[in-house]
Amino acid sequence: MKHALIVLGIFLFLRVLDPWPVETVRLKAFDALFSLGDSVTSEYLAIYDIDEDALAEKGQWPWPRQDLAKLSDELLDAGAAAVVYTVLFPEADRFGGDAEFAESMQRIPTFLSAAATTDTTRQEGWHIGVATMGPVLDQALEYPGILPNVQILQDSAAGTGIVNTAPEVDGLVRRVPMLVRVGEALYPALGLDVLRGLAGDPSYQAKAGEAGIQAVRVPSFKTVQTDGVGRVWINWNTEIPTEVGGRVVLVGVTAAGITPMVPTPKGLMYPHRIQGALFETLLQGTAPIRPDWSLAAEILVILVLGIVVALFSQRFPVPLVSITVLGLSAATAGASVLAYTRFNFLIDAALPVLTLLSVGATGIAQRMVAEYRLKLQIRGQFGTYVSPDLVKQLENDPSLLRLGGETKTMTFLFCDIVGFTPISEKLQEDPQKLVGLINRLLTQLTDCVLKHGGTVDKFMGDCIMAFWGAPLECEDHAQRAMLTAKDMLGLLDELNAQLDEDGLPNLHVGVGINTGPCVVGNMGSEARFDYSVLGDAVNTASRLEGQTRNYDDWILIGENTANTERAWVRYVDAISVKGKSEPLHVYTLKDEIADVAN
Repeated sequence: MKHALIVLGIFLFLRVLDPWPVETVRLKAFDALFSLGDSVTSEYLAIYDIDEDALAEKGQWPWPRQDLAKLSDELLDAGAAAVVYTVLFPEADRFGGDAEFAESMQRIPTFLSAAATTDTTRQEGWHIGVATMGPVLDQALEYPGILPNVQILQDSAAGTGIVNTAPEVDGLVRRVPMLVRVGEALYPALGLDVLRGLAGDPSYQAKAGEAGIQAVRVPSFKTVQTDGVGRVWINWNTEIPTEVGGRVVLVGVTAAGITPMVPTPKGLMYPHRIQGALFETLLQGTAPIRPDWSLAAEILVILVLGIVVALFSQRFPVPLVSITVLGLSAATAGASVLAYTRFNFLIDAALPVLTLLSVGATGIAQRMVAEYRLKLQIRGQFGTYVSPDLVKQLENDPSLLRLGGETKTMTFLFCDIVGFTPISEKLQEDPQKLVGLINRLLTQLTDCVLKHGGTVDKFMGDCIMAFWGAPLECEDHAQRAMLTAKDMLGLLDELNAQLDEDGLPNLHVGVGINTGPCVVGNMGSEARFDYSVLGDAVNTASRLEGQTRNYDDWILIGENTANTERAWVRYVDAISVKGKSEPLHVYTLKDEIADVAN
């Protein structure tokens, strides 16, 4: 989980720092939201493109102002309610047509465009009243200069507005400043002033607080919320027709090589179409809103869901974690879509989803690596001492080997070779043969344990300790241990026959079996553990094996074990063993156990 939390911390840091890659991802997510709405044809706006055909008819651009006056009259005759020129007229007409163009503005309301510039030679422009509440002037985007229209046109216009856009970090225009500051004056955006002029209001209103500009408003229309510097998100889902009748006509140049196109979420657009989208957004009051609490909400979602995924990745199976991550990601994206479609809120889902996926992937990868290492450890620790089937079960479910112990009732078997010293003395000149003999015997004894599903805990010289009932559950662990002891004596008979042929003394094994509660589990650290058992029942089994030298029976069985299958055993004696105040009743296997067991 540590690595998953580190990834979560990185994403939280990135969201707070908000570098341009993070901002770009967020903006692309907003673009996806912008595309969700159905396109609506504007009832109030029309587009007039000065294209190649228009230039072929009336001559190269720029047209004489007399021709523009004629265009305004033609639009008036076609039923236009007003004309908005998105081209600038900063210099007098070389053909002397300014007066005629100004006169046409008296016949149809005409709005002109201006631009805020980096040129400081012009810092004064036209004046439009603005009612401010709070430090609007201090918060607005500031430009060094202003490029207005010639005075005669400016005086005749129904209004004038700034056509400057504010591209985002990826170069796309999504927001437009509603007002800009040049010197000590505020100038409205073109769309805002067209709205004011058509409503007949002498001014507009702007409100600011400590966090920046909050809203702008034309008194006759809805308040439009802005970001801290006065920018408004554009709703791009309006299609503007070319039919003029009864509409405000936006005039712009689209002929090749004259007006550069501007990149937007809807692709490259000419400036007058961007201004049309802005005007329609303001008119309808459909500007997307980025709430003040959006940053806190996004950080909270990243933090809470990231922690949930990190915890899930360590405690639940990988398929369930994957489903959880995908489900939470879908829910987060769905909440963002719902916030936009129902309330027009722009809430970023991209970074939270990326966080969830990254934290989830890190947690799953960490979990898979840990499980793989655990499987290797299981295979290395148990592969030699338990049956392959048990090893596979442990690999498939490593949770069976939880670090720490648990109390279980188990059966224990101690098997020690008796009579090995004489053989050692005879073979001391041939150590390889001696080692081969002991390894052969221990291998065969181990096979007996594995055959009956037992676990070889350890080898102590020529002694074997084995147990049943862990790491996997089995109800008949006592019976398995007794059958293992019977098989051990059987294979010893075969081995002794071969020793007779080699002229070597026979071997015997003493077997002690006992059943009882003990603590079993992984004892150690996360990096290295030993699977072992602790308890009095273990010690008693060892004591019983040591007592086999005092009896003709090479197998001694504790009473708890004998009680599981009374038909298999016969009573031997009551004996005293170290550590026990009361004598132990011990048993051995009947000679006919083979028939009974079968």
